[in-house]
Amino acid sequence: MIDAVGNATLQASRALWEFSELAVLTARAFGRQLLGRSFRWNETIHQTYDIAVLSLPVMVFALTFVSLMFTIEFSFHMKLVLGQDSLVPAFSTVFMLREFGPVVTCFLLTSRVGAAIAAEVATMKVTDQIDALKILAVDPIEYLAVPRWIACVFACVSISLISVGIAIMGGALIASLKLGYTTGQYFNSMFTFTRFADFQECFLKAFVFG
Repeated sequence: MIDAVGNATLQASRALWEFSELAVLTARAFGRQLLGRSFRWNETIHQTYDIAVLSLPVMVFALTFVSLMFTIEFSFHMKLVLGQDSLVPAFSTVFMLREFGPVVTCFLLTSRVGAAIAAEVATMKVTDQIDALKILAVDPIEYLAVPRWIACVFACVSISLISVGIAIMGGALIASLKLGYTTGQYFNSMFTFTRFADFQECFLKAFVFG
């Protein structure tokens, strides 16, 4: 039992150390690029397309159906407890912006993109492509990690905002079709209780997750 706990602790500590080391090396490489060395625009744009653009349909599809579900559930429980559901637009919008939107988007993006990046880099390591980069005096962190990191941050932020926006539209649609709201009533209630700070929190959470 003690051996198992000790081994698990050592493995977790080793993984945390390796992650911290990679984060520091990536930050240094990114800083060197910003301070005068040529920025790898082609690789960054390529990774942004693979990570952000190709992931957008899946994220929008998932968040839209989540928004439909929460709009109906909020209405049901508000009518059950309060006897009316006039706050459904506000509750569903704030919940999507502050909590569910960025979290679900980034988790889905991690599951889709994280495995692909890990497999790609592992294949390059096994086939000695990373060693070839070192022989050519190319920093592997600068060439491989930095563009993917920038693309992931951009993807998390942009996809979160786009997905949440479309999910709100989906919530307004289901509210008008099933709950008896007009579009004007839905958006009036939404804008009454939604603040700019909610959008800022969505942006900040997506940026940190990225």
